Amino acid sequence: MAQQAAGAYQQAQSALRLERLFMLESVATEEGTREALDTVARLAELHQVHQQMFARFVPAAMKQITEAIAALPADKAREYEQGLIPSVNRTLTEQAEFYANRDRWINAVREMFTIVEKNRDVISVHDGQLMFHDDDVIDRYEAARQVMNDIHAYELAHVQEKMARAAASSAYLAALERGAKL
Repeated sequence: MAQQAAGAYQQAQSALRLERLFMLESVATEEGTREALDTVARLAELHQVHQQMFARFVPAAMKQITEAIAALPADKAREYEQGLIPSVNRTLTEQAEFYANRDRWINAVREMFTIVEKNRDVISVHDGQLMFHDDDVIDRYEAARQVMNDIHAYELAHVQEKMARAAASSAYLAALERGAKL
């Protein structure tokens, strides 16, 4: 169920075409900036709905897991608890971190476009480049962009780490399977 929700979240997020946010057209015109801010608002709504779904899912899943473990013999129950509790805690920590980082990313994107929207008098487009004619405005814009870039880099590294762990686990299981067939 959690995987389905994550898949639905990714699909809905892809439908927003977030890559368009970072095209020159999004900041070059008032209409482009309004559309970008609308897209960010829809992403924030999607993100909020996913957080609420996860918050409802976790207690129900934990109740089912607790009931299943309670039905096991005591020695097996302890064995499962010792392996399961750290795994569940890691998953919950990772999810909370994802939500916090995504909130920060959304706020930084919103800030970036709000800066553009409110400071058009000191921003221009020249030869396909966004030009700032006020140091304070560019500093605030760049600070928001840096938050976005930092979070993106962190999330990318985290995904690569998870993929590496999954690949290592798959290789291990494949080796066990080959060994079992020998």
